[in-house]
Amino acid sequence: MTLLNKRTGTQEEFNKAKLEESITRAGATEEAAREIASRIDPTTVNTTEEIRTRVVEELRKTDAAIAERYERTRNLAARKAVEAAMGTVRLHVETMKALGASPGDSIILEHRGNTHTLRAETASVERREIHLHETDLEKLGATEGTRLATRRST
Repeated sequence: MTLLNKRTGTQEEFNKAKLEESITRAGATEEAAREIASRIDPTTVNTTEEIRTRVVEELRKTDAAIAERYERTRNLAARKAVEAAMGTVRLHVETMKALGASPGDSIILEHRGNTHTLRAETASVERREIHLHETDLEKLGATEGTRLATRRST
């Protein structure tokens, strides 16, 4: 069993299937995702960020656009926000930087095959959270606290 340190400070067991799924969500074929995941030796990395870096390096060898999408996607906890207008997503300024986004950019949220595009706003929210209107959360079929794949639209 290989434990990885996450950015949140918690530890998680390496899960090859989960890694393959995240690579596929970025746009790689299932075959490419399996191949890349098989090249990642969990005993040679300590953090999920190191895995992300290695996956991006592998993806860049075959498809720079998918590599960028993988690198810029973050799984963030959704929170209902009464102050958020429908069609907007409120993000911490550091999260915006990590996504390569600016206020007004289109942000794509994904949950279980549902995709919704919203306009980005900076706000005083937790770094690992996104705040959105209840209606936008419902369109994704998600509930408060659900982790949503979040990335800037290209």
